[in-house]
Amino acid sequence: MRNMYLALGSYIGFLGIIWFTWLQVTLYDIRFAQDCVFERFCKAFQLAAMVGFASAGTRFTTRVRDDNVWVFQSLSLILGGSRLLLAVQYTINAAYLRPYPSLYRSVKGVFYTATVFFAFRRVPGTHIWTVWFVLFGVEMWTVMGLSCVFPGIEFQDTHLTVRMELLTLIIIGEGVIAVTRIVNKTVRPGGWTKWSFVHILGVTTNVYLLWQVYFDISPRHRFGEFAQQIWAQLHFPFHIALILLLEGSQILALTLDITLKLKYLAQTFAFVCETPRPSPEKAIDLIRSTIADMEIPFSRGATQEWKAISSLLEDLAHQPLCPDRTEHGLASLQYNEFLFGDLMGNVTAALFSSMGITPTGAGDISLLDSEELLQMCMKVLAFVYIYFFVVASLSMGLFSAFTLLARRHDERFYLGLSSSFRIILAIALASLISFAGHFPLAYAFMTSPVILYAFTMMLFSVLLVDRLLDFLASRRNAADRRKREISTQAKFPASSPGLRVESPSVRMERERVARHSQ
Repeated sequence: MRNMYLALGSYIGFLGIIWFTWLQVTLYDIRFAQDCVFERFCKAFQLAAMVGFASAGTRFTTRVRDDNVWVFQSLSLILGGSRLLLAVQYTINAAYLRPYPSLYRSVKGVFYTATVFFAFRRVPGTHIWTVWFVLFGVEMWTVMGLSCVFPGIEFQDTHLTVRMELLTLIIIGEGVIAVTRIVNKTVRPGGWTKWSFVHILGVTTNVYLLWQVYFDISPRHRFGEFAQQIWAQLHFPFHIALILLLEGSQILALTLDITLKLKYLAQTFAFVCETPRPSPEKAIDLIRSTIADMEIPFSRGATQEWKAISSLLEDLAHQPLCPDRTEHGLASLQYNEFLFGDLMGNVTAALFSSMGITPTGAGDISLLDSEELLQMCMKVLAFVYIYFFVVASLSMGLFSAFTLLARRHDERFYLGLSSSFRIILAIALASLISFAGHFPLAYAFMTSPVILYAFTMMLFSVLLVDRLLDFLASRRNAADRRKREISTQAKFPASSPGLRVESPSVRMERERVARHSQ
């Protein structure tokens, strides 16, 4: 379990490196970028930096070791080169913007190469790479802080909001691509079934409603000076949570498909031992066909399990499938139960391995027996279950913050209700983590399609509540408008000399009648 948490930390750390680099390039582009040869060269260099990140990302871990120190040295050089280029770009613009000499402070990115690179070479085995994120924060807050101090370089009249929304849309688009991967892994082997449709529909509706809820709270008014910057900064945890949420939905859907196949195999085991029992040859053929119908791609990391499954099927031909307690004794019965359990364990491991759901740091799984393989898979599921609802709760909490910052509703009362409702749902999602402490309850929940639709229904309820509040607000505004019209007419009646006050509806009707008479 610890290895899986370390792998998750490495994944988040590497995403952070890419995200903050993208942010700094964006903060420059939306204010100072010009269409010239130099700027196009800079874009090409930043694109090369992203390719460099991708080349080193597979070996990125939470600790610097002797075998991967080159990764951190390479990333330090790439980060230093990226920030040095940004410093040059800011310096060139500062030459044309003499009233704003503080832009020269952006050359602080040069220190990435001068300090962090040599620290990695001399202090392996530490977490020195966390210095990056300290510098990321200093860099971000300095650039944004200077925009608040000096007029003319602020973000209020830029398309920072659009850039953040576009990146969010790209991430959600990756979720759509994940749906296609699920279809290839679950539908293509045996065709569509009612359960595969339910599982894929659950992931698809999650992606769709995430898109709906996010863009439903897109800014509708001019942002304040600080509100816009807080809104942009909150997108880092939101994008991380969104990526993990979509990945978790995919794993849960694949797990449900695996669980369904294992249920069919367990039913086959029970059928061959029911009376009247089929002949041993027919029973073994039925078990073989059930495993074959799963169409497990054993070549995708499950070759060892295929050897074990083949060996176990051969052993079944030389052993009584369902020995009677009185005829063969207790020892023979236990042996055959172990044989079936071993077969189930290897099939389970093969399904997980072929779909790419395996824990990191597990070593050579061929050395594990069936019980250890099952325990390993259950740990993976427990880990995915916990982190899925953690990031789902975090996402809902961030939706609440976005609602307040973007002023989703004009009236404070309705705005408070909308934000509070999201907070309540975030707490409800976090409370589902407590299921992990009770294995039967957690297993029943994790092997049911309800787990995919729990977050979906909460997202849908958010949309319904917002629409209801919009409806109530429109009715309240209409009622207030009618009260003002009645009050105005009572204060200035139409019979008063020299005054004629009409409501908009009366005036429009009078003008329509006049046009018709003409």
